[in-house]
Amino acid sequence: MKNLTNKKEALIVNQDKVSVIVPIYNVKSYLKRCVNSLLNQTYKNIEILLVDDCSTDGGEKIAKEYSEKYPQFCKFMQRQENGGLSAARNSGIENVTGDYLTFVDSDDWVHPDYIKLLIEKAIKDQADIVTVSMTYVYPNGSENKQTIEPLNTKSDQRLKIALIRSYACGRLYRSSFFFAQELRFPTNVKRAEDMGLIIPLFSRTKKTSFIDSPVYYYWQRTDSISNSNKKDMDLSFYDTAFQNVVDFVSPGFEKEIEFRAISELMYGKIMLMIRAAKKRKEIVRQIEAFNSKYPEWKKNPYISYLPRGKRIFIEISNKKAVGLLNILVWCWDKNQSIKGKKCERDNCNC
Repeated sequence: MKNLTNKKEALIVNQDKVSVIVPIYNVKSYLKRCVNSLLNQTYKNIEILLVDDCSTDGGEKIAKEYSEKYPQFCKFMQRQENGGLSAARNSGIENVTGDYLTFVDSDDWVHPDYIKLLIEKAIKDQADIVTVSMTYVYPNGSENKQTIEPLNTKSDQRLKIALIRSYACGRLYRSSFFFAQELRFPTNVKRAEDMGLIIPLFSRTKKTSFIDSPVYYYWQRTDSISNSNKKDMDLSFYDTAFQNVVDFVSPGFEKEIEFRAISELMYGKIMLMIRAAKKRKEIVRQIEAFNSKYPEWKKNPYISYLPRGKRIFIEISNKKAVGLLNILVWCWDKNQSIKGKKCERDNCNC
């Protein structure tokens, strides 16, 4: 029996190691669910880097307890000052010792086979980046499984750059490739920071693979940063975030980046402007500035890939029909509020 145990341990040592970076900030109610899902992985050669960004809710104590109880897996890191999601992830990156790395947000969780599926695909395809699909989970218990279609492993690199979701999570990155690019999450924005790193990374390698299995569970918190759309909010982050893409993406992908600008600045930003109750003249100014910077955007070959609803929204935006845009956004948000009805999660002990 002892010899068998030693063989198993040797096998684990010879496996590629995966570093999982978990940024933490005021997520006490969700943290155990997240970390437990990582400890329950069927692939065992992992390190879980728990990076606390100066939490004020006691979540850092939970993270520290995990590092003390499971020192072979969990490593606790305490930042000295609150720097935001990008800064916390970057702190984790600097402490990676694995052959591969991945990001899991502390209010999300993953399937037990999450890392196993990713690393098996990475090794089989010799991929620098592997992506899985996601399951969006709402507080009322409903789920929405997101497909990666029309993308797959054999898709052209240009199509991938144009259409990939710019999430950092739900992906495995080869550490040697990641560090060779000398890129980090931009700290000059507090929202949409992922796109400034992920799209440039995809532009720097053709070795990317996809698995259409929704094994990453993306918790749809109504109080999360990405869902915080207050009236009169400062939206300057959007242009700054997109400029990070332009600055760091490899040359030769002009049409792909133009398409991403259409998606982000003619759809995403204007959607937020409507929600933030910006004045009509501000919205019109945004549209005119976009048309000036991308005068040929209507001829972009990737527009046909957009869902019909987004295409309609962009067409209406271009016509400057702000009143109609307000109605569309109101209908969309009404539908989302039904999906994401609040549950009694203030006392959640997941």
